[in-house]
Amino acid sequence: MKLVRLIRHAESAANAGLAIAAPDSIPLTENGLHQAREHAESITCTPDLIISSPFERAATTAKPTTERYPSVPFELWPVEEFTYLSPIRFASTTQANRKPHAESYWENGDARFTDGPGAESFDHLLERADAMLTKLADHDAQNILVFSHGQFIRAAAWLIKHGSHAHSYDLMREFRALDMRAPLRNCWSYQLVFNDGRWTVEFQVAPIGHAKFIDEFCTTKRSR
Repeated sequence: MKLVRLIRHAESAANAGLAIAAPDSIPLTENGLHQAREHAESITCTPDLIISSPFERAATTAKPTTERYPSVPFELWPVEEFTYLSPIRFASTTQANRKPHAESYWENGDARFTDGPGAESFDHLLERADAMLTKLADHDAQNILVFSHGQFIRAAAWLIKHGSHAHSYDLMREFRALDMRAPLRNCWSYQLVFNDGRWTVEFQVAPIGHAKFIDEFCTTKRSR
């Protein structure tokens, strides 16, 4: 049985409402650095593999954990956040600046639409999440930590729940509604299990280590 924890990064400058230059270079705040260290201390079982998104906020969150377990292999995978608004069009903006454009994107509900240079479609997000699940399923490691991002993590859970229907217009809007209603908090994670050719989303894990069951995804399964 393979255990995978998909961990959202610690508090970033964007989360704190600050302007950002580019999605891949958003730093952690001082509070985020503290969260990352606390999260590393909460991990009591030595992992077989540590994976991170190449984006700065995720890699910096992973760093205290890699330092705590220096003998554990560390790899960068394409598990970066969903960039659905073109970074070129929205450079040096805050979340508040981008909000009306984000709402318009999700209201449009076109899974194939790409906003511009540097952006990706919702379909491409799900393709990346699917590629990660396939690679994780085939990997020899059995206890894996993945430091990633809120919408990417939710996309992986979304695929496990909805399978080939996850791309539909109605489900894309439902994805957004869930993300707004119950966003994944900084350093919170989903626990995935791969057993007998099936992925299961078992529960959500708080940074302090206790489990909180989530109705939307608990015990949903997907054959592979």
